Amino acid sequence: MDEAQWHSHTSVLRCELIQPIPAFGRAVFAFDAGRGLRFYLQSPASPLDAGQAALSTQAPRWNPDLPAADLGLVNVVAGAQPVSLDAALATRLLTELYKGMSPRFLRRAWYDEEEAVAVALSSVSFRRAYTAYQRCLAELSPVGLAELERSRINFASDESKLNSKAQQWLDTLGNYLLRASDVDRVFIDGHTDDTHTSSYNVELSRKRAEAVADYLVGLGVSRNQLTVRYHGERFPVKPNSSAAGKAFNRRVTLRVQRLAATLAQR
Repeated sequence: MDEAQWHSHTSVLRCELIQPIPAFGRAVFAFDAGRGLRFYLQSPASPLDAGQAALSTQAPRWNPDLPAADLGLVNVVAGAQPVSLDAALATRLLTELYKGMSPRFLRRAWYDEEEAVAVALSSVSFRRAYTAYQRCLAELSPVGLAELERSRINFASDESKLNSKAQQWLDTLGNYLLRASDVDRVFIDGHTDDTHTSSYNVELSRKRAEAVADYLVGLGVSRNQLTVRYHGERFPVKPNSSAAGKAFNRRVTLRVQRLAATLAQR
């Protein structure tokens, strides 16, 4: 176990700390954009019996004087991900590993109730990988993939200018588009309410869509990645019979299309 090395895997949407565990699988700390931190054990053939495992921290051989800690019982389930921990307990494990401690899960084997199985994490190389993990957290998108893939920007009546809230959102989206390697295309669709004539509304929806596209291009996004369309008042999502409905229909929608190979892996 002491030879197992921690390594980090980073992206704009996820920061991971991973340690292979010989003859078991791996341990993963994953911080997903918009979701937060979680920890799980992954094993293609887990020997752990379903029930509850005792979680503790043990001092490493090179520093046996560190005090051990009993962290209580955690649930164990059948399957390839037998143990999952919430953010609070995952954070505690990160702290213990940073101190040089070795967290250990102890549970009987599913194939022999007299045999105990200990799954232990090593702190070897942890701090180096943790430094890269912290850098990833500092640059992680503040929102998750679902929000980034489909979003909308609303406009004041007869306006095509982006307000500060719209610009702030486009900054977030633009950061994702510039850093993600799996984005194929962004569809930008402009819409209006039914206040003016159809021809006027088509032109206004064009200006709104182009304002969004121009802002993204200004951030560094390639215009070749953008498909700009405009529809006037033809596709309302709420009745235009009320002020609230009109306000909802004055919008630009953005849809991020990812590469087919990436979608197939989801």
